[in-house]
Amino acid sequence: MKKTAKVEIKVSGIQITDVSAKVLTEGIIELLIEISDMEAEIKKSDMFVLVEASKLRLEDEFMRYNPQSERSKEFKRLLTEVINKDIKDFYRPVMDPYASKVDDFFYKAGNKPAVGHSYDWWEKKAMEFDPDRGSRLGTRYEYVAFLGVLIKSLVESGWKIADAWKAICDDSNELGHYWNSENAKHSFETTGSREVFGFYDLTNTYKILAENEDEEAGGFWLAGGSYINYSFNYPLADLSHRSNRNGNYDFSVGWLVLS
Repeated sequence: MKKTAKVEIKVSGIQITDVSAKVLTEGIIELLIEISDMEAEIKKSDMFVLVEASKLRLEDEFMRYNPQSERSKEFKRLLTEVINKDIKDFYRPVMDPYASKVDDFFYKAGNKPAVGHSYDWWEKKAMEFDPDRGSRLGTRYEYVAFLGVLIKSLVESGWKIADAWKAICDDSNELGHYWNSENAKHSFETTGSREVFGFYDLTNTYKILAENEDEEAGGFWLAGGSYINYSFNYPLADLSHRSNRNGNYDFSVGWLVLS
């Protein structure tokens, strides 16, 4: 009489998509298990949303405002330059990346940001992320365009124009995580924190940006601020040029874009 036996095999960190079995010899069974790496699934482009940079116009209501502070004036000058260059739309992640146990990064809420890597590390990893969609580090122009879209969204949602400009250029306390923010952790917040129009982690970490194509200085840019900063010293529009592409940056993550 034939007998049956039930065997349970538990695995973690993977998703089983198919199983087949073959009897090799008496008492030995070969299992063929098709799996999907859950982190690899999280890594891909479902965490990216479209930034409609091409819809920014000098005639937009927020662009007709004459900012008062020197930082706001400089940002408007730069944003005007970006709009005149007809920057194409692009996709950016909704939150900061986190580091996996291997030498890589993924996107998922509730994890420590993937800080502590060099520009060269991020440049290489960004291009490997989703080459079919032209993944790479975003440029300074693209970051400025994103902030322009953010100001426009704030105004359209009911913010006063002056307050929207101030929140981006002079004091971003209401939009991110700083040392002086409400409920500040005085350490890294986990990814997926402090939502603003569907985006998270606008500050908490500096963003590592590539130079524009018309810049040939051989360096890169750090944008915004991290939790160690005061919001009025390192607002979202703060941009700092750096030259050490090999050094590790303990409070920074790469800012990826897709085509």
